[in-house]
Amino acid sequence: MAYVNFDGLIDRFAQQIYQSRKGRLRMHLIDALYRQYLPLDQLAAMRVLDAGGGLGQMSHWFLSQGSSVDYFDISSAMVQTVSSHFAESIAQGRLRVAECSITEAAYPPVYDLVNAHALLEWLEDPYDALTGLMQSVKPGGYLGLMVYNKHLLMLRHLMRGTLTRAMSGALGGDRGGLTPISPLDPTEVRHFLSAGGFQILCQAGIRTFSDLAEKTVIDWYAEADQFAAELALCEQRPYCDLGRYVLFIARRPELSPAQGPE
Repeated sequence: MAYVNFDGLIDRFAQQIYQSRKGRLRMHLIDALYRQYLPLDQLAAMRVLDAGGGLGQMSHWFLSQGSSVDYFDISSAMVQTVSSHFAESIAQGRLRVAECSITEAAYPPVYDLVNAHALLEWLEDPYDALTGLMQSVKPGGYLGLMVYNKHLLMLRHLMRGTLTRAMSGALGGDRGGLTPISPLDPTEVRHFLSAGGFQILCQAGIRTFSDLAEKTVIDWYAEADQFAAELALCEQRPYCDLGRYVLFIARRPELSPAQGPE
């Protein structure tokens, strides 16, 4: 399975994605939706897999809830950054860090929650990886999956005048850039999760109107007002299909007594 490694792009990645208004909005929306749909009173007892965890923002979120976290990423630079920033949690045994790709991460179905944000779209075979992630969730556990939305990327091409590329269907970015190589159709992702036996608890567009409006327009809004509007719209149709990213929160059913353990 081919994939993109962010070694050499870590500073650009951090500045453009996390140290920006749009990055703060993304994290605020994820925080609000996770608090709404995950069992907060159980998080302290949960074992979490943060797959392709990047700079560790979601690992930090789960650690702050008391969870035990296994983190991995293919980028040695990101792994080193996480190891440095969260050295205390590693020393306490609450965080385990590994440098590996999603293809090398053969994790058993022992996780109460598997978190995979902005990972699948960097793979040439995203659904192969998604199958493995789903299998890593134990019965009764949760999957938090966020994918880069093919629909919004096509819409942006149409709005910017690159009609030929939009209509060709060749929407993936070039290697070495920050546009994913395999943007996903949220309807296909939803069907794949459902076919795998998962119950969809939430589908939300992450940054719906915010990434379509001109920057000068967005700057008119206070961040709190922008967040409130995005949160109010994100689970409604058509907005849940139109975010820059689409977040799914899904649950794997408990085993029935007749099924027994795997």
